[in-house]
Amino acid sequence: MIQIGISDISKNPSIIEKLDDIAQILNKKTKQVKGIFIPNAYLDSFEEVIKEIEYKKFVERNRSLIDSTEEDNTLADGLEDAY
Repeated sequence: MIQIGISDISKNPSIIEKLDDIAQILNKKTKQVKGIFIPNAYLDSFEEVIKEIEYKKFVERNRSLIDSTEEDNTLADGLEDAY
């Protein structure tokens, strides 16, 4: 796995086009990893993981709506049954 700085991408966006390997995208000043780049050729291998992450983000964004239905847990139960 290679590492690419955010600033490297902002200076030369075509660097993404040339990648054929998994890469960590990081802030070189803080050494903090900000994301992972996965070439589209490997997308099929990660589809289930992507769906699970999207679901968790959906629940996180809508947590207040789910919590506000304390008397009627239909929404919360439906979401839990989905996964």
